[in-house]
Amino acid sequence: MLNSEKKTLRRFFVIYIVLVVTIIVAVSTIYYNANNERMKLEYKTLMQDFAILQTKKLKWLHNHFPKYKTYPRDDRYNSAIYDLEYNEIFSTMHTKEINFNNNLYFTKKYVIYFTILSDYYLGAKYLFIEIPKNNAMTIMVYKKIALYSFISLLIFLILGYFLAKLFIKPMKESIKLLDNFIKDATHEINTPISIINTNIEMVDKSKLSKKESRILNRVKIASRTLETIYKDLKFTTLENGNNHENIEFNLKDLVLERIEYFSLLIESKKLSINLNLEDFYIEADPKLIARLIDNLISNAIKYNHNGGIISISIYEEKLIIEDSGIGIKKENLDKLFTRYSRFNNSEGGFGLGLNIVKQIVDIYNLKIDITSELEKGTKVVVQW
Repeated sequence: MLNSEKKTLRRFFVIYIVLVVTIIVAVSTIYYNANNERMKLEYKTLMQDFAILQTKKLKWLHNHFPKYKTYPRDDRYNSAIYDLEYNEIFSTMHTKEINFNNNLYFTKKYVIYFTILSDYYLGAKYLFIEIPKNNAMTIMVYKKIALYSFISLLIFLILGYFLAKLFIKPMKESIKLLDNFIKDATHEINTPISIINTNIEMVDKSKLSKKESRILNRVKIASRTLETIYKDLKFTTLENGNNHENIEFNLKDLVLERIEYFSLLIESKKLSINLNLEDFYIEADPKLIARLIDNLISNAIKYNHNGGIISISIYEEKLIIEDSGIGIKKENLDKLFTRYSRFNNSEGGFGLGLNIVKQIVDIYNLKIDITSELEKGTKVVVQW
């Protein structure tokens, strides 16, 4: 799967999951509130019965006072009575959180019901009833919410997977069509490139005039450009770095060889090459490393100004290629390695070069860092 497909899928799933979680949270909140109201109603009904019972006991005690002076109690609940000025007359309640504004309220451990007495039994105007909170009911609601949320999320994720496949299908078909086109094009351009190169080598350059030599050089440059494109296409569609053979070789020699390969292109743009190359032996497939170097040098040539500079260095296990070209916008630096991405329409290409570089870097677990500034140039560092 290409990076563009992965990014698209990630964005889809992020948006999709956020939407799904929002829906689940909203439904869970509604479900919790509904159950909470139901529990409140159950508590209120129960505690109203207790309040009626306690009122009867208070009335009886009031009518038989002072013969009987024991405040009425019940194992099922605790209670308290307050006078008209909100002063406590008597209480068996555990909680000290007294609220005269709420008919039914909850503390950490208790449920409290508040009612106003119709008569001043024992001088009391307000009656509070307290019972322990049934946390098992709340825990049961939480468990149901967690279970239903998990099942819903699982169903939505499965649904999202199939939606994502449908969502990404047109992109995959387009990329597949483009890949097939590139494969066909790769097979088609191989033969004419070979014929052009063979015929160039057969030309007797000593018999050519200056004008004819310049024409032949232009043909060579075009052939080299096509050959580079062909190698990139072949790597992308047919090879992908598979079946590489690692041997030990001097990176310096390979860099010099590739510079010589691009010499005509370098001369055509009147570029200056600054070299600072130390011997550096690595174990890798020379063909793959050549592809990496070719793409970096090709970009340094292609996006450079006429008469510009290319600096190539090898030291401290690093390959550094720097140019004085047009540079890259900062917002595009993160997209450089995406296949088919191009940020300058004035130059040709399929947008494969840096994607190939990244594939080769990943094969050998190398590090690559690209810094750039518009109209000042680009610097690429490959660290072994």
